[in-house]
Amino acid sequence: MSKKKNKSKTGKRGVARPDKRAPSASRTPLLLGLFLTALAFLLYANTLHHGFALDDSSAITDNWVVKKGTESLDLIFTEHYRYGYWNSKAVLYRPLSLFMFALEWEVSPDNPSIHHWVNVVLYALTAALLFSTLLRIFSAYSLLLPFAVTLLFIVHPVHVEAVANIKSRDEILAFLFAILALRWLWRYFDHRNFLWLLGALVAYGLALLSKESVITFLAIFPLTIYYFHPRVDTFDLPWESLSFLLPAGIYLYLRTNIVGDFGAGAGAGSPLDNVLFAATDTSTRLASAVQFLGRYLWTLLFPVTLCSDYGYNQIPITSWSDWRVLVSLLLHLGLGGYALWRIAKRELLVYGILFYGITLSIFANIVLLIGSAYGERFLYAPSLGFALLLALLLLRGLGGDLRQRDTEQAPAAWAAGHAVPLVALLLVAGLYAARTVLRNPAWKDSYTLYTADLPRSPNSAKLNYHAALETVKRGQKLTDPQERGRRFDRALAGFQRAIEIYPRYADAHGELGLTWFRKGNPQKALESYQKALELNPRKATVYSNMGIIYFQQGDYQRAEEVYRKAVEYDPRYVDARRNLGSVYAMQRRYPEAIAQFEKALEYAPNSAIILYYLGSAYRDSGQAERGQPYLDRAYRLDPKLAPKQ
Repeated sequence: MSKKKNKSKTGKRGVARPDKRAPSASRTPLLLGLFLTALAFLLYANTLHHGFALDDSSAITDNWVVKKGTESLDLIFTEHYRYGYWNSKAVLYRPLSLFMFALEWEVSPDNPSIHHWVNVVLYALTAALLFSTLLRIFSAYSLLLPFAVTLLFIVHPVHVEAVANIKSRDEILAFLFAILALRWLWRYFDHRNFLWLLGALVAYGLALLSKESVITFLAIFPLTIYYFHPRVDTFDLPWESLSFLLPAGIYLYLRTNIVGDFGAGAGAGSPLDNVLFAATDTSTRLASAVQFLGRYLWTLLFPVTLCSDYGYNQIPITSWSDWRVLVSLLLHLGLGGYALWRIAKRELLVYGILFYGITLSIFANIVLLIGSAYGERFLYAPSLGFALLLALLLLRGLGGDLRQRDTEQAPAAWAAGHAVPLVALLLVAGLYAARTVLRNPAWKDSYTLYTADLPRSPNSAKLNYHAALETVKRGQKLTDPQERGRRFDRALAGFQRAIEIYPRYADAHGELGLTWFRKGNPQKALESYQKALELNPRKATVYSNMGIIYFQQGDYQRAEEVYRKAVEYDPRYVDARRNLGSVYAMQRRYPEAIAQFEKALEYAPNSAIILYYLGSAYRDSGQAERGQPYLDRAYRLDPKLAPKQ
């Protein structure tokens, strides 16, 4: 590679690039780093005692693999992400967060607080690592730049979903390890010590095991080194960055063998998850995708209205004649065109645009449809590029001097020298921080989340469905029959609204039936169950719920038929196996009952009721000695099951 030397520190690029970066003797960087780390923690301190919410159930509370703790580590790393939650093919492989959830569950079972603590601490570590990394990357600039970028990134309200939702730890981990990899790659170019490069490769491998979206950092790594490292000249390329293809290749090999390639499942998604699947042609799909890209920019600029779901059909598919599509298209073409035009100049503005575009590209639904059309969590990494752009707008627009001449100043002198841009920066950051703190309580649990977000997205079928589902759960806990009935009525209306928006919503039909059953109307329940099965004949939960009605009616034959269907379509369905075992036990078919209870116990080893049923089946079949240990365990787990003395 050629090594063309600059004749000046500025050179033709217009960017100061000193040959050496002397570490600051001032305490200012350290104090700023501590401030940012503490701020990141304090912003989310009001989530530390929150419960489980949204899809925490699929990753933790209803995931039998995770709930087995370290006993199931082999399954965590050799099966797909939701293997412990459903018995269907999935397209995600993110074992690292599941591994952490399993360890935390083993330490403190069914305790959401421990998971929230880990999320918030990891976010605080992200603040520290990001600031220290940007100090190196932006070493040719004023200390104000890395501080401003990190501050705007940390306080941005769009991160609430990633931090307050336990399951979204995959976003935090992936970004944290990717930044760590970038930091160590930078150190490698500083010292040419292979150990730094090896550490960077390991860190990037961990990032990939956290979430596949960091595959985009294969472009970010060389781009960053090429743009900012003082030892990489105009005509040099950081070829060492190609070594990151090794951990990426290993990850893709593992992922392909476990769940298939990145295209697995493409084209087979549901409009409920990604409204773009409802598009009838490529033109409307692309137009609608461009509209969502515009919404991402709007949310980053004005994060006033935040929502966990803008699914079908809150933002319907549209065409190129929609003014919102045209505005979004012009904005993105303008930004992209400017970046391509100025890419060789190594400008901060261009780097911010490229960082944002590259990291968001995998969520854009332009080339490949993913599982969702829009999600605030998808902006977690791209928001760093936005933070840089906003920082440049605030600092340069208000006369901030970004030349490197302030790292040796005392904190008070440094702040006084940047009074105007600092005030503007802190004002914007303060507004963002306030929005973050005020948004956090919505994520207290699923009920608070859905009821808070439903007014913001009233035409979302999934949001109506989940709000109704949580309303039912709240209603079941009430002792007042009239109030419980009112809750069930509200839930019925919610399920019916979801069906009105998306008539083929099998889950909504199924839960509508279950709510009718809870209101004491088994006939209407069966009608809804039948409709659900017409739409999804393999819906195990519906068969199991039908079995409850038949069982209560004393029709054990039909109950057995539907329970057998349930375990056929979902062999790991604990409730269905328990109920099927109960049907067998009622008919004194104890060997068959014992087989079902034992199978259920594999997936719910600490279920007191299953242990009780299994012990009782052994006892009633004349094997009291074999059954007693199970009964003793059941009594320890739930003393209410023990016989009264």
